[in-house]
Amino acid sequence: MKKIIFFLNVFVLIYGYSARVEPFDTYNIKADVSGKVIQTFKNLEAKNLNNQIIVKLDSNQEQIDLKNTISQIKILKEEIKNQEKLVKRKKETYFRYEKLKSKSIEDKDRKFYDYISSLNQLLNLRSNLDNLIDKRDKLLDILNKKNIKFSGYLSEIIVSKDDYVSPGMIVAKGYNINKQKLYIYVPIDQIDQIKNKKVYINNKKSDFKIYKIWKVPDSKYITSYKVELTGKGLKFGDIVNVTFH
Repeated sequence: MKKIIFFLNVFVLIYGYSARVEPFDTYNIKADVSGKVIQTFKNLEAKNLNNQIIVKLDSNQEQIDLKNTISQIKILKEEIKNQEKLVKRKKETYFRYEKLKSKSIEDKDRKFYDYISSLNQLLNLRSNLDNLIDKRDKLLDILNKKNIKFSGYLSEIIVSKDDYVSPGMIVAKGYNINKQKLYIYVPIDQIDQIKNKKVYINNKKSDFKIYKIWKVPDSKYITSYKVELTGKGLKFGDIVNVTFH
């Protein structure tokens, strides 16, 4: 009986396991902002992309807001320059008054409050500028997100022109096929035998390695552990034979 069991173990290790080549990662591509879909690039489906636009959302209002905000920033910067000159003059005037014994305390106080008032106006203008710059940056971020981009293998664009999407809505699906994974189901008593062995794919030595072992009997294959192998060089969707030597 021991000889038969040993023979069966060797048979499995030599003749191996069948596995389907799957992408290492699956992506649900989601919208970060809301908007109406104005264009989809269906021609890019089934292609490997590098940060390419796959869906465009309407951005007319944001473009208008951005143009107005940039114009306001420009005007405000000029106001700040003029106000800085005014503050400088009033500050100099106040310090001159402060040194003159011929000027009353009331005159000096008026010059002081006049200087402080102009300084406060300058601080308010600078605060308004900071708010406008923050608004501009947020609009630029929204505009960038209106062009939904993806890097990887684009499987499918789900939305269509004139659809309305909200933040978090899935608009497309994709994969990382630069790296692949295989799932095999190894009998529990053989797990220790495969751990330090080289992985062969279709009888050829590969760079695939054991990535995960679920050390709980699989719900479907109750006498086996599920094993995930990862590596490169295989064609997505192919059925391959996996052996360990």
